[in-house]
Amino acid sequence: MKTSKFFSILLLALLPLVACKKKVTPTQPDPEPIEEVDTSQTSTNNFSKLIIKISGMKNQNGKMNIALYNKSEGFNDPSKVFKEFFLLIDEDPMIVSIDSLPAGEYAFGIFHDENDNQVLDQNFLGIPKEGFAFSNNAMGSFGPPTYSQAKFMIPVKSQVTQLIDLKFF
Repeated sequence: MKTSKFFSILLLALLPLVACKKKVTPTQPDPEPIEEVDTSQTSTNNFSKLIIKISGMKNQNGKMNIALYNKSEGFNDPSKVFKEFFLLIDEDPMIVSIDSLPAGEYAFGIFHDENDNQVLDQNFLGIPKEGFAFSNNAMGSFGPPTYSQAKFMIPVKSQVTQLIDLKFF
């Protein structure tokens, strides 16, 4: 009983402190209202399509691996890919359609993973044993091409087609 009486007295003593509100005068004017963003400009109608026609396959084993990049930093780095695809091969030429891409600059790398191990197999010198290609059919000197060699533009609301021939060594 003494405990509950103590809490009652404590509550009554603190009540004026809690109930008292201090009037605060703002030191800064009210912020300007935020403008509404026109979302009609970001509708799906503004997206574009990339069509890749891949020819030159030796067989239809395994999968076609496509890595799409949208910036030069990390080009050919599998951990920095924008979108990637692992597609069953149905015919030669193989036609791949990538829808709903925002306008911008892109580059891609492709390889025919014949044994489906998700690795571009290479010989002891590092030369690819499986078919490969890059956008614009770009080829590097003693290695893959640079982003600037492989890059291409996709405008707003457009369809861009890349004709790609797989390379073999």
